[in-house]
Amino acid sequence: MGGRLPKPVGTFGVPTKPKKQKNGRWRTTVRYYGSGAPHQIERMGRSADDASNRLAEPMRDYREQLGHGRITRNTSLSELATELLREMGQDDNYTEGNIEDYRREIVVSTDPRANSATIKIDNSLGRLQIWQATPGELDRHLKRLVALGLRRKAKQHKIILRAMMQIAVRHGAIDTNPVDGVSAFTRRRVQARGKIQDQNALPAFRSQIRAWARGEAIPGTPAYTSGPARDWSVVWIVDVITGTGMRPHEVFALLLDDIDIDASDPYLDITGTLVETKGAGTGGWVRKPAPKSDNGWRRILLPEHTVEAIREACKDLEVTACPNPRGLLFPARNGSLRNPNNFGRTWRAARGENFAWVTPRTFRKGAATAVDHAYGDPERAARQLGNTRAVAKAHYIDIPETVPDNREVLERWARGQ
Repeated sequence: MGGRLPKPVGTFGVPTKPKKQKNGRWRTTVRYYGSGAPHQIERMGRSADDASNRLAEPMRDYREQLGHGRITRNTSLSELATELLREMGQDDNYTEGNIEDYRREIVVSTDPRANSATIKIDNSLGRLQIWQATPGELDRHLKRLVALGLRRKAKQHKIILRAMMQIAVRHGAIDTNPVDGVSAFTRRRVQARGKIQDQNALPAFRSQIRAWARGEAIPGTPAYTSGPARDWSVVWIVDVITGTGMRPHEVFALLLDDIDIDASDPYLDITGTLVETKGAGTGGWVRKPAPKSDNGWRRILLPEHTVEAIREACKDLEVTACPNPRGLLFPARNGSLRNPNNFGRTWRAARGENFAWVTPRTFRKGAATAVDHAYGDPERAARQLGNTRAVAKAHYIDIPETVPDNREVLERWARGQ
């Protein structure tokens, strides 16, 4: 059969000869033969050669994109971040809390109370196009965050940027992920003394928390004089964390049905945690009916001070008769889920100046350390926390190991025996 042979898929035709336009500019075009209909590219220049050179650049960098959501080298990082959030929303492996964590570091908050100058990916890198997001440009952004003392934010941005740029690689907009070329975070050196002082501070801290709840003055916080009474539940929450090693968000998700303090061995079951889902339109916190990790679902036997705290908290629920439709151990005053951010303000007031270094996580670490050094078994401590052994050793067990008893050998050596 006669006729013109079809052009091979993925090739360009011959560029047209530049033609001068009425406005004095020169125009040239070329046709790209992709897997679908042919696609025409055109460029304008000040002269015939300038127009040809301008056309040569998109021909060099052209990548065919199929489907509606096209990602090209000219796509902005803001658009790429939106695509990342969309893909996460369609992936069952990501929870609403995971997506909200990413969104919080990408999108500038529209809340009038929020600081619009807070560094997000949108207002710092969002206008860059993919081809401009070089390893050097991303490295400068991350090092700027570290220099501002925002090391944790820098690590979060690196994780998000890696996921974003991997989408660009997958779509053929770039060949390699530029985050691979970013310098690694140097590990911060900490004092070798460990946390011995922290470990021994619990009795004094528990005593101060009770003094604060009674309305007494503590270093850094004056005595109670007027307004709503101080929240005694802080006392109970401290005793639950120190007796179990639970995460704060797991404490606020505790259900009365998951606790049995009248059993021969009193226990509680950890069956959920709180996650923030503002980005999903729910406007606050929700209880996720599963713990944070696969190791998180566990039954914890309770020490006596924790049993006493839970008993007092349950009695308070009966006496006050506050609404509690979800059956929580520590509901908010109106019966809804307790906001961990609001609790943080109460915690800071109750800890005062003498214990300004204490966070709920401090005594989660303390619980792991106490268990590990009582039994010499990191696995046992990890199961208490709902972590793996590696995570427990790296982040929570924090007192130097005691070496074997070599005193007799060294004594004989010193005395020449």
